Amino acid sequence: MAAATAQKRRSARPTDAHKVYQALRRKLMCLDLAPGCALEEGQICRSFKVSRTPVREALIRLASEGLVELNPNRGARVSPIEFVDVVDHYEAMDIFLPVACHFAAVRRTPGDLGRIKSALAKFRDAVSRMDSSAIIRSNYEFHSAIAASCHNRCIERGYRQMLADKQRLAQHGLPGTTYDKGQALADRFRGTARISSDVARAIERQDAPEAKRLGRQLNEFVRSQVIGVLTASLGKQIDVPLPRRSTNGGAVKSQKKTQPERLR
Repeated sequence: MAAATAQKRRSARPTDAHKVYQALRRKLMCLDLAPGCALEEGQICRSFKVSRTPVREALIRLASEGLVELNPNRGARVSPIEFVDVVDHYEAMDIFLPVACHFAAVRRTPGDLGRIKSALAKFRDAVSRMDSSAIIRSNYEFHSAIAASCHNRCIERGYRQMLADKQRLAQHGLPGTTYDKGQALADRFRGTARISSDVARAIERQDAPEAKRLGRQLNEFVRSQVIGVLTASLGKQIDVPLPRRSTNGGAVKSQKKTQPERLR
């Protein structure tokens, strides 16, 4: 009996591959690993003090979620975020998010509702504390709880796969420092937290039409913010000197040179 209990405890412990997967996933979701950057297996092995096998298992799992790209000739790299990905993502979310909220309202159990409420409370607390990593993590957990409440494996699997993109896109254009990023992300997510609270209440009441409507409203709100960032112009921030006129009526080159701000 004691041997069986010990074996059960050992089997319940996270494997090295799972530990590496979880740690890398957090970094990818919070953009601590920039889109497009290389993921060198040897360096990851040294960081986590593990062999190459669990690292490769973790990278394969992350690739299945679309967070990592694997190339036999060039190794692994963080999946880039392209403009077409933004368009495709929010178009698909117009379908997935309302449907997920609808099914969650119809099928949620008391246990499901408890998990939704718990994740929402953590999300709202993270926004109030302006903790950027906690905001991303708890927002993902909130939507994961909704996905699980659908009790439809196809919807849950498809929605969960899209959530990683959702979290990465939500951080586009944020400042680089930890404090500024937390403040900017909190400002961006306050409206999201408000609508998410309405979604949770509709699911609690099992009001499927209202949950579906709010799911669509939430996606439109987030999309409008991302579009605002993508379309913001830096032109007005660049001081372009006008040419001066010479005494003989010709133009002379200005001596002032201004370097434009680099796009992040």
